[in-house]
Amino acid sequence: MKKIALISDGWRRMITYAWVDGIIRRIRELDEDIALYQYNCYGNWSKDALHNTGEYNIYNLPDLSAFDGIILDGSNIVDVWQKEKIVERLQNCGVPVLSLDWYISGFYYVGADNRRPIRELMTHLYEVHGCRRFVFAGGPEDAFGNFERVAAYCECLKKYGMTLDDNPILCGDYDYETGVNYMREYVHSGSKLPDVFVCANDNIAAGICAEAEQWGYRVPDDFLVTGFDNLDKAAYFRPQITTVFQDREEIGKLCVDVLLRIWEGKPVEERNYIPVTCIYGESCGCPNNGMVNYREYLREKIVATVKKDEDDSLLVELEAQMARCNGFREIFEYIVDYFQKLRCDGVYFVVDRKLFAADEDTDFPVEGYDEKNLVVADGFENHKRMAFASVGELNRHLEETGSQNAYLFTPIHFREQSVGYLVMKNGRFLYDNPYYYDIHSTIVKTLETQFKQKQLENAANKLQMLYNRDPLTGICNRIAYTDIIRPAFAKYQEKGIACALVFVDADDFKSVNDTYGHEFGDQVLIRIAQVLEEECPQQGYVCRYGGDEFIGFFPYATSEKAQQYTDRVQSRLTKENIMISIGVELTFAGGEETIDEYLSLADQNMYRQKQMRKESRKNID
Repeated sequence: MKKIALISDGWRRMITYAWVDGIIRRIRELDEDIALYQYNCYGNWSKDALHNTGEYNIYNLPDLSAFDGIILDGSNIVDVWQKEKIVERLQNCGVPVLSLDWYISGFYYVGADNRRPIRELMTHLYEVHGCRRFVFAGGPEDAFGNFERVAAYCECLKKYGMTLDDNPILCGDYDYETGVNYMREYVHSGSKLPDVFVCANDNIAAGICAEAEQWGYRVPDDFLVTGFDNLDKAAYFRPQITTVFQDREEIGKLCVDVLLRIWEGKPVEERNYIPVTCIYGESCGCPNNGMVNYREYLREKIVATVKKDEDDSLLVELEAQMARCNGFREIFEYIVDYFQKLRCDGVYFVVDRKLFAADEDTDFPVEGYDEKNLVVADGFENHKRMAFASVGELNRHLEETGSQNAYLFTPIHFREQSVGYLVMKNGRFLYDNPYYYDIHSTIVKTLETQFKQKQLENAANKLQMLYNRDPLTGICNRIAYTDIIRPAFAKYQEKGIACALVFVDADDFKSVNDTYGHEFGDQVLIRIAQVLEEECPQQGYVCRYGGDEFIGFFPYATSEKAQQYTDRVQSRLTKENIMISIGVELTFAGGEETIDEYLSLADQNMYRQKQMRKESRKNID
């Protein structure tokens, strides 16, 4: 099986699924053994540069040299450094690279011939409609498509003996608002309107037409407008906008054809164009072209709106479910259930295992991924829950079953720190609902919120442990007796479980300090604490009650278990010449006595043992 990598950046909140659809359609038409791996981010949407760094890190995930061909959709990568970085990697990967709608020396260009249709439009405007004053209403100055369209515009001005001073070029974005701003600036400046605005795309053209109406102008009565791309807003706008038709699915199909010729060793042109057609309509003074079916269009819009509403409702429901979760496992279960309701064939979550620990000092990689710590958190395929012991096992599964399928990889990150990534199989819903960023950001924000909450909980627990720990011995202190042992006693009493309270005192500790010094005395106390804790049964606690006094506590106690505990402790310490006295008291399950009353009885039992030892030593003397 051959593998193709598609490197892409979303346009604002949207993902361009047309490339993917065209590529997969062509692979299946030809019945080729090929899989598509798309690595997509939204690195141009946020105003937070560190967030965008985390988005772009998905480009570091693939080993590009492991692919048979690579397609770069780089027209939306606005970060110059990121653009140069990925281009350099592609130039050095040793794999044939195709660039979509963006010419890069050394790569094969696949897309529209942006110059030819602009020349055709300009000729039509000049010769048919008598236009003599032009404005090019452009998109981003450094965007390749805009650059090519500007170049063709300049060629035509030169051909007709016109200058840029009289026929200016405007630079902005590719959106509707850019057209609105162009028109508004012309009105406010008092400049004479041109005969025609030649727009870099239909969004800009629609914005100019709509804003013109706000100021009492009408297109084409007062001036003409042309667009590019043949979006819905061109064919169905009022006035119907003259535009240029280019089929993006055909660009995807052409990519497959070009790669197949390369793999077969056949000659391939450096620039490979899809057919484009100028479509003349009302905005340039031509009649409605009649190439529209308004009822069918409305039907499709209604169906699409219903599907979008359904998808949005599912996302709102997911957000509410995740907000009630107490852990990551539960969150991932809800997310996987959510994706099973969408029109896709599978999804997998790969995350850094440090996510689950949520230690307060956790840092995730900024460049690349910590492959040693990556795990498959959850996933499904074809409505069947799937589990993988390792990421390597998941990767082998994708390769074994990937033929004629498309896999979308998107980043999971907390600002610039990369936590993992999501893999989606055949996300067909993206064609009708391209706003994948909304899903992507909802999931990532929920995971980040959960992570920070767990970090705070862990930090609070750590502080509580420090607060409850004796700094000398490391075991619980007297505060812990109140905060931990008392509540534990109450819980076991309520359940009718008998417990043991053990009171321990070091014998003649003052003389030990006086004879050997306080540092030696400290070591004695540390050793007593160690032995008491090491021998303490499960679910039990040991704390330093004060000075040379210690308390032991454990549930499910019997007289035999308590005696065994005290015997083991005294035996070990006696061998080290450390003498202690121990008193034990068993709680009465269901009784009304308080823990302090039981502790007082244990203390009395310890004192009796100490007195008996003193009497014994006197008799020996």
